[in-house]
Amino acid sequence: MESGRKSANVILLEAFNIPSGIAVDTHAKRISNRLGISNSSDPEKIEQDLIEIVPQKYIKDINHLFIWHGRNCCTARNPKCSTCPIFNFCKNHE
Repeated sequence: MESGRKSANVILLEAFNIPSGIAVDTHAKRISNRLGISNSSDPEKIEQDLIEIVPQKYIKDINHLFIWHGRNCCTARNPKCSTCPIFNFCKNHE
């Protein structure tokens, strides 16, 4: 996803409360791949994969959940798998 689409999704949601899409940042990409939601590296494809499974009423919350989980638990280099609340769904745990 080019940054324009991601930015537009964020602005529409945060400034106007219009959940029109899912802003796929590094956290959303990493977590979607680790959970097996998407095996793509293309943010637009990941967004489409997420939109297929995330109910519309949760679209506005999903970005915040990915950011929180990606910063606090499912980090890029040293994920805290032992305390992860969704560990059993992860495709990459050891």
